[in-house]
Amino acid sequence: MTGRRAERRRTWAIVSLAVPAISSRKALTAGVLVAQLVAMAAGLAQPAFNARIVDAGVIAGDVDYVQRMGALMIGVVLIGLVASMAAVACGSAIAAGISADLRLAVYRRAGELSTADYHELGTASMLTRTSADTGVVGRTVFAFTSVAMSAPIVTVGAVILSLRQSVQLAPVIVVTAILLGVVVGLYVARVTPLAGRLQRAVDAVNRVLREQLTGTRILRTFRREHTASDRFGIANTELTVLARRVGALQVLLLPSVLLIANVAVVATNVIGADLIESDDLTIGGLTAFSGYLMQIVSGVSLFVALAAVLPRAEASAIRLREVLDEDVPDPGPTDIPDRPRGVLDVDFRSVDVRYAGAEQLTLSDVTLRCVPGGVTAVIGGTSSGKSTLLSLVPRLLDSSAGEVALGDRPIADWPLTAVRSEVAYVGQRHALIAGTVASNLRLAYDDATDDLVWKALRVTKMADTVADRGGLDAAVSQGGSNFSGGQRQRLAIARALLHRPRVMVLDDAFSAMDRSTASQVFTSVRAHLPRTTFLIAAQQIHSVRTADLIAVLELGRVVDQGSHRDLLERCSVYREIADAQAPVRAR
Repeated sequence: MTGRRAERRRTWAIVSLAVPAISSRKALTAGVLVAQLVAMAAGLAQPAFNARIVDAGVIAGDVDYVQRMGALMIGVVLIGLVASMAAVACGSAIAAGISADLRLAVYRRAGELSTADYHELGTASMLTRTSADTGVVGRTVFAFTSVAMSAPIVTVGAVILSLRQSVQLAPVIVVTAILLGVVVGLYVARVTPLAGRLQRAVDAVNRVLREQLTGTRILRTFRREHTASDRFGIANTELTVLARRVGALQVLLLPSVLLIANVAVVATNVIGADLIESDDLTIGGLTAFSGYLMQIVSGVSLFVALAAVLPRAEASAIRLREVLDEDVPDPGPTDIPDRPRGVLDVDFRSVDVRYAGAEQLTLSDVTLRCVPGGVTAVIGGTSSGKSTLLSLVPRLLDSSAGEVALGDRPIADWPLTAVRSEVAYVGQRHALIAGTVASNLRLAYDDATDDLVWKALRVTKMADTVADRGGLDAAVSQGGSNFSGGQRQRLAIARALLHRPRVMVLDDAFSAMDRSTASQVFTSVRAHLPRTTFLIAAQQIHSVRTADLIAVLELGRVVDQGSHRDLLERCSVYREIADAQAPVRAR
């Protein structure tokens, strides 16, 4: 991933995002172009009107001519105003549409990323990319379509028309253009690297804030609010410093442009006065040239406005491209030829797993054949690799070496969709989303009838609780926070039951239940799915003692496997775990 990201930084990512989106909105784009052309024509006509009014009206004393030309000029101005408003409206619609499309695309791609790639990007960064970065790109597209698109035509047109008034004043235009180009170039060169750092600093603030909001109760329990405040202060200070540096450069930009413009106007008037005295230029011609000069400066100022947002927009576009261009597994078809029938077994064959950037293997040479149609348990301490091992089965992760077989067929040969049609996974974090009980459970099976949903709830001993809360339409808050930890786990297991899996992976899915409830729920689940292969992970002995096969993990290695009684006799690691839990363990 890193190499591809470095390569993308050498390209104009903003163009690759904006051009296809703009070209797909042909009607709005045509509206912008037509409206901009009308507005530009109206703007370029005004200095010429001024010149005629001065030379043929004011100097000649022809009041009627001044009134006629003045009325015509007002009409042209009104036409230009309406055209400008239309251009802004069309440009705003294009920009809003692009932002919406990008948000949807990033959201969908986030759901397709592998677990490793998603964790490498980080939740905080994904939130920033989906909200802030898409907004920055949208605003930049708006600036381009509604304003900056007209800048080249206005500038070139004003240069040509000004030279028609007086070629002798051309050096003023040349020097002004060079100075403005130098100022804008220096600004872009200084701001571009800061823009990328600024977006990463926003990520850091979001990450720290999210961690602290999630862990508020823990921080209060251990009275570590000051530590959390210090961490946020460091991240916030870095963001503030970078924002001030970018702001300081932006503050210097506009005054520099105005200074150059004002000096150019003074130079025009000084040189123009000599030309008028020598009859090489009329007063109206000088007035028109000054008007065109200001339009040239205005056109360059539009470039400056775009330059002010372009570095940050490019940084945001690169970050969006990192997500959108990330390789994702091909889900493939749900059905495959020669799909194994009957009971499906799981076999780990000399599996190694190393996370990106890690020096040590998380799993090393793991060989484990799960009991087909039975219960295989994995037990071990914290960071022993249990979750990593179980994540290989639904292909949330892929092994670095060795292979995992599903039904005697390497899991890498299975289409991803086919794997996940066979495997149900209940992780440590029970992903309940805001909605209702029914909407959460039907994530596993859209067409599940109410009877099927109630049956799954009865199996997991949640039917009475849900009925007391108003039935299947009972509200579920974000993360299921209006349910207890054990209730959330049982809802997650009920959802997995609706999937009707041939392999069920339960990663510490009973940890929040009391021992009696956990035993009842698991017994009921086993009876409901008698031909399903179960692979469970736990830290408590009572959760695994009845399993057909228990594998003991330590530091990513299987140190022994067997029944509960056999492991108590011969495995020191298992015995240590059992002895540590002796006060709560029934011998």
